[in-house]
Amino acid sequence: MLRPLARGDLPALENLFADREHMWDLMDIPGRSSDPGDLARYYLERSLWAFEHHGAGMWGIREKDRSDAPIMGYTGFVMDIGDDVNPAERLEAGWAIARRAAGRGHAAEATARVLEHAFTDLGAHYIQAITSPHNLASRRLMSRLGFTYDRDVVAYQGPQVLYTLGRQDWLAERRSPGHRGGVSREASW
Repeated sequence: MLRPLARGDLPALENLFADREHMWDLMDIPGRSSDPGDLARYYLERSLWAFEHHGAGMWGIREKDRSDAPIMGYTGFVMDIGDDVNPAERLEAGWAIARRAAGRGHAAEATARVLEHAFTDLGAHYIQAITSPHNLASRRLMSRLGFTYDRDVVAYQGPQVLYTLGRQDWLAERRSPGHRGGVSREASW
């Protein structure tokens, strides 16, 4: 299940970021606090701001049958407070999932639903995703979701890789004979 991050998600976000070994890619950004509480508040505040100003931010991921359980991660769009972003032109996707839930398809299913929302409801034309060259799990997920490697970039104060997904490519993949429909409709907005 998906829903926009809310203030009550702060403890779950703190727990997520407290696993420094698993969250190494997000905890190692120069100029950003590596304190789990500070980082959780930063992610929560910028998501709340993004929803208020752009109608898109980060959604909390929960088990389908556990609507009362804390979130196990998040997915959505990276927007910093004050960014003047037009979601129809360009969005940056981002996600994180707790170690206990990693590798079970939760991030893939949730992010596929968020991409569908961006392309169909927000009218996005282009979505990018950026990660460390060494974050093989995120790179595999990007490819699984239809993103393609674009180029090496310098972002977040270091070397990163940029993957992109255009609306036309996303639509073509959905129309392909082998497409299984992507994700369940149980996500909520």
